[in-house]
Amino acid sequence: MRQGHSTGRTGRIALGLAALALLLPAVLLFGYNTFQDNLGTVQAPVPVVPRWATLPVEWLLNASVPSNNVSGCSASLATCIQDALTAGFTTWTTARVSGQTLTDLTTQYAGSSTLTSPNATDCQNVIGFSDTSSSDFPTGVIAFTQVATVTRPPGSTGSFTYKCSDGTMKTCSLDDCLGDADIEFNPNIDFSTASSPPANSYSLQSVATHEEGHFLGLDHSGIGHAVMFPFGDTTSAGEQLALSTDDTIGISSLFPCTSSSTTGNCAADFSTATGVISGKVNLSGTGGIFAAHVVAVNYSTGSVVTDGLTNPDGTYTLTVPPGNYFVLALPLAPNSDSGILTLDNFSGWECGYADSSCTTVPQNPTNYTGRYH
Repeated sequence: MRQGHSTGRTGRIALGLAALALLLPAVLLFGYNTFQDNLGTVQAPVPVVPRWATLPVEWLLNASVPSNNVSGCSASLATCIQDALTAGFTTWTTARVSGQTLTDLTTQYAGSSTLTSPNATDCQNVIGFSDTSSSDFPTGVIAFTQVATVTRPPGSTGSFTYKCSDGTMKTCSLDDCLGDADIEFNPNIDFSTASSPPANSYSLQSVATHEEGHFLGLDHSGIGHAVMFPFGDTTSAGEQLALSTDDTIGISSLFPCTSSSTTGNCAADFSTATGVISGKVNLSGTGGIFAAHVVAVNYSTGSVVTDGLTNPDGTYTLTVPPGNYFVLALPLAPNSDSGILTLDNFSGWECGYADSSCTTVPQNPTNYTGRYH
């Protein structure tokens, strides 16, 4: 699943990736990174993390599948689709770090919708299968999530209100709120709700869990076994239904359990149950390196736990469970012809909801729209 990222458009597919898709037709690219630093909003370049301001996060479903591309259901198709999507959201709301629930995230199914394509301004979070626009699904795109942020007006403090396209007024109590999120599945790709999808069909729950991560505010991860890794395939090895530590830390950082949390699932305060590794990546005395891929590796097991990208000055901060770690700094590929992971896979880390080349970084956007594939 191509999880590219651009300004109100579908992500770009590089020629190298298109060639890869021809060689390995089961390979797909997704549209995530653990901590989404939305640079360019409020006061650039101060990083701002967009979140949903109120819980539960509600979602609607248009279960119509005009292409009849969803199989594996023994009950009503709409019920099977809703169950698969609900299971994906439950995976995020029950995320556990070192065996403890550290997030107070809740979600709620809010009913059906007739929306057939994304609408970034209606404040209705719709998941659907009826978007037939070919420009939304270039080669390699299995599904995408379109999100819109609402940013505090310059000079204002406290909560502020904004208007949805139907005239409804909403309140944002943060510097940068997620205001709308829509997920669309490619009507020309085969999905299955079965526990063991047939050949050349993608697990609906696996794809949904990834896209729901974007829906909830996450960008890509650079760790291969993470749900939010930007690549996957139709084989069982490519289906990620269980969250990695990287995923769980990411969602818990967005919706952390605190001393004031009212969710009964919280086992501990996120800030006290985790630790921080910080540092700076330099190269041959030339100063800090921007967008180095920094990975925390568990000292005892050798397992990759979490990752991040360095800031423009080369500094980084990784949130980790208690333990001892090695830190590995790796370069990203300059383009998709030269390696698997490029900066385009992590554009949320780079400059928030700007285009994938970061040439149009918004200064104070309102309902600024971006897509993850």
